[in-house]
Amino acid sequence: MASPAGNVWELSIRELLNKRIVTFRHLRNSMALPLELDIDTIAKGPGYNESLNRGSLDAAQPNGNITVRMGNKRRAYFNTLIFDADDLQGMFNSIRLRKRTRAYFMLGASLGPILAISNPSDYIKALGILINEYDAYMSEAGSKTKKRHFFRKSKGNEEHGSSIQASYEQGNFSYLDTHSPPFDLDFLQVFDTFCQITVIMYTKLADSLMSISITQAAFDNIAKIDGRFKKMIGVVTKELDELVKNAVTKELRLIDPLDMVASPENEINTDWETSSVYK
Repeated sequence: MASPAGNVWELSIRELLNKRIVTFRHLRNSMALPLELDIDTIAKGPGYNESLNRGSLDAAQPNGNITVRMGNKRRAYFNTLIFDADDLQGMFNSIRLRKRTRAYFMLGASLGPILAISNPSDYIKALGILINEYDAYMSEAGSKTKKRHFFRKSKGNEEHGSSIQASYEQGNFSYLDTHSPPFDLDFLQVFDTFCQITVIMYTKLADSLMSISITQAAFDNIAKIDGRFKKMIGVVTKELDELVKNAVTKELRLIDPLDMVASPENEINTDWETSSVYK
């Protein structure tokens, strides 16, 4: 029978995990972009059914293009605003945010093999090790640049014997995959996929609570894991808040342009490279 303290910890963890799942799903739906396809260039094979395929289309464009949603419905950001695609792409410029894009890609790719771990205790332990390795790598990445070939197989599922710092010096980690693809990544696409796999990770983490004993150590470990992901999306939500603020300000200026004056002190630092949130 679980102790009263264990029950309290479990309830707190479940509430935390459910909150994070809802947040990631909401961010993904809020930042979903339409994909435009030219129907004249789509290969229509023998099994193509135009009336059936148009069931997944939002609208046909005057230029002959059709707009397809990427598997999820766009929703207003916290019931305030449906973001314009140009505004999102302007705020989350893939060139300016190259470092952050790679960080999301790296951590998301590292979660894949861990999700295959069936033992709940080993799963939570592996997540904790991954977060430690990620933090160590990112703290060193500012002063050292390590390039590894994308197709070189990373070390995985091995005993976490050496220290994290020594692993970094050797370029090897137990779970962190530091490979980089040989091309530039699109931030919004990477973030969309990152949200998907993170929701799966949190869902499995919540399911694992039924099979383990919730102790203070387990609570602290899960809280640390969650803290890293919460920190990563913290800057994104601040940037989205900035988009909402700018849109509302623009609308208010249409009502009374003389009453709305830009206020520099209200500006939010959205430069992820220098933001104190990541210090």
